[in-house]
Amino acid sequence: MELEKIAADLYRGFPKNAEKLSREMERLSGLLEEAGAAVMMEIEKEKYRGDKDPDKIKEYRRIYRSIRKELDSIETCQSQFSLEQNLLKAQREKNAQEKIDYDAYRVDETIPYSLATVLTNKKPSAFSLYGQKYEVDSWKQMLMQTCAILNRMNPMLFTSLETDPDLQGRKRPYFSRDGAGLDTPAKIPDADLYVETHVSARYLKKMITKLLGKYDIPEEEFLIYLKKDFTALHEETFRERRAVPEEEAGREEPAQEQLSFNFDSEGNWDA
Repeated sequence: MELEKIAADLYRGFPKNAEKLSREMERLSGLLEEAGAAVMMEIEKEKYRGDKDPDKIKEYRRIYRSIRKELDSIETCQSQFSLEQNLLKAQREKNAQEKIDYDAYRVDETIPYSLATVLTNKKPSAFSLYGQKYEVDSWKQMLMQTCAILNRMNPMLFTSLETDPDLQGRKRPYFSRDGAGLDTPAKIPDADLYVETHVSARYLKKMITKLLGKYDIPEEEFLIYLKKDFTALHEETFRERRAVPEEEAGREEPAQEQLSFNFDSEGNWDA
């Protein structure tokens, strides 16, 4: 197909038209597959007729070969269109990231927050326990340091957390002696336990709250300090993802543009 040769030009200059053509090719491919199946069925029927017509079978096979040839051409064309579409999306994502001024989302790092605070889409700068402040760069680091501190306070109690029923997630445990059963285990400094670190900020908050409870530490003794708050950016990006162009509002299956930004290992905005 000639479209295969001009796919790049279409996506660079006329992306909406290119995407519509891509969808139409998908529909055409389905129609041709259906037609090919019908032709093959007729070939099989003709082969087992008592008065079968060899010429008719030969003609049907010619038609089927033509259909398959066209399907192969469409598949090659679709692959090229898909490649150009991915390249375009990657460029859009790169442009979107380059436009973000992450420093604009900095917050006052001297303000303490309690564990009741919504931590999703935020980046920590530090936490404090019993008035002692510890600097961190991520929620994962906060979890690791908290575990290390609690282990130093009472190693025997901390070791027992591995089998504590209150510290078992729905799909996996929080702690493991050898890391088995954990998705992303990390060994706690000076402890004989590994902790699950592939957790969201919300889940981490729940874990720390339970750990403090095991040590009879009041929640108000644990304070969090934030470096950045990307809530507004997250909401803006969500609205952009949900937006559908007016001319495509009636489409049955709108194609969703995938935007991506930098996240840390806990699934929160990272910059």
